[in-house]
Amino acid sequence: MARDPEVYPEADRAPGCQHPRETYDLIGHNEAEQKFIKAVDSGRLHHAWLISGVPGIGKATLAYRMIRKLLGGQSLLSNSLDIPRDDPVSQRIESLGHGDLFLLRRPYDFKTKKLRSEIPVAETRKLSDFYGRKAAEGGWRVCLVDSMDEMNRNAENAILKTLEEPPERAIVILVSHNPGKLLPTIRSRCLNLQLRSVPEGEMESWLSRRHPEASDKVVKAAVKLSRGGPGKATALIANAEGVLAPLTRFLSSLNKSDALTDQKIAGLFSPNTAGAERQMFWEALQDILQAQACFSATGKWQSAFNPLPVEKSPEVWEKLWQKSCHLQNREQALNMDKKSVMIDILTSIRAA
Repeated sequence: MARDPEVYPEADRAPGCQHPRETYDLIGHNEAEQKFIKAVDSGRLHHAWLISGVPGIGKATLAYRMIRKLLGGQSLLSNSLDIPRDDPVSQRIESLGHGDLFLLRRPYDFKTKKLRSEIPVAETRKLSDFYGRKAAEGGWRVCLVDSMDEMNRNAENAILKTLEEPPERAIVILVSHNPGKLLPTIRSRCLNLQLRSVPEGEMESWLSRRHPEASDKVVKAAVKLSRGGPGKATALIANAEGVLAPLTRFLSSLNKSDALTDQKIAGLFSPNTAGAERQMFWEALQDILQAQACFSATGKWQSAFNPLPVEKSPEVWEKLWQKSCHLQNREQALNMDKKSVMIDILTSIRAA
């Protein structure tokens, strides 16, 4: 069924990022693509594929490139998954209107007007109905699970039954940020495509071509803070003014008391509409705190920004990093006041 993007949010859309099914280029994972292409060409295609790697690295983007190929999209090159956006198959997949694709993700609850916190077993059981029907176009039937990390144990067991007794002409593609937590029996039944962080030099060149409007300074900052993930880097560039600029203001003011700056920054990220920017700010701040702890201990700096203009022991920086992670998790779990939580961590960093 085609979706209306204005009706509800999508659980598989990363904060600040273009959706993977709307993304047609992929960087850094040619080896994984070639492994899949060779399997297709051999005629001995495994029924289950597990794509793993850190968030933002391109797992779901690769999955949709594989799906376009399986469902009949035409690449310009025989050894490539570069199927263009204007291909009819691409258009139907992008609109979620292809009858041979089943997307399993956290559903939106129209009663609470929120996304569910996990993929319930009831959603997983719908897969049996999907595979119980004949392929609408006589080819493959494909299920994408994005992501396995959001399944409860009952849902995992339901997926396992499909993996143990795969239907004919059926493919399951599983996306996971942390495959070590999955049931061993699930991992053992899948071919694993483990995606590695994209090298900084390769990503910097790619981003400069993709975002010619971005300054070298912004591109370098996005690369450093991306944790090797092209999707994350692209989102940071798109939100340079909303995320990187206030982060720079805060860091450059740490050598003095500046409650007004803290109040303004906390206010920027307190509205519910600023959820994506807030998530990116939290993650960037945590990366810098971790880099500062390492710098204080070793003298080696590995972040996008200059070392902070204040001196603290490695233990203090480490505790601040731990506190930021703890506060972020509590805020999400307990629905705490966003502005108060942000002021708490900013003032703690300034005062410690």
